[in-house]
Amino acid sequence: MKLLNILVFMSVVWAQDVSCSNKIEYYQNGNIEFCTLSREDTLSGQPLPGGTKVHFTEDGVFNWCFLEQDTRIQRHLCRGGGHSFMTAFHPSGQLKTAWLAEDEVIQGIPCSKFRFLSALFVDIHGKTGQTSFYENGQLRYCELSEKKIIEGKPYRKRDAVRFNSDGKLIIRQ
Repeated sequence: MKLLNILVFMSVVWAQDVSCSNKIEYYQNGNIEFCTLSREDTLSGQPLPGGTKVHFTEDGVFNWCFLEQDTRIQRHLCRGGGHSFMTAFHPSGQLKTAWLAEDEVIQGIPCSKFRFLSALFVDIHGKTGQTSFYENGQLRYCELSEKKIIEGKPYRKRDAVRFNSDGKLIIRQ
């Protein structure tokens, strides 16, 4: 039985092609649910540092992680630091949610890096501090790092802005 378990373990890790440490959580179907990368590895085309904690859907699709350190993903420097910031991905591997480690201009929009106070008071002002994207790579949400006129409307630093998947501003009343 022990040999069978080892063979199943080896086939699952090989099938999902993940360099997991020895502490791995599995779904009932044998696919990896959650593990920590034992070394730098590439998942869904994204190079991730060793120590990153990675999660998969039951079908074996990589969908989010806790980066061990600040890491550049699809040209964006995403915050790391263990369980503090969940970086999420669309099924295609495109970045879905990031916590920027530095202010950055994305598609002409000055997006703010994550600020602790923003997340702390999310219930009061509704701003999460995250930056999010549609599966086509289009910016979906961010908080501004500076004043900006967008589609003729002035916005202040730290205002939250939302866009549709075509890049058009969504104005909320």
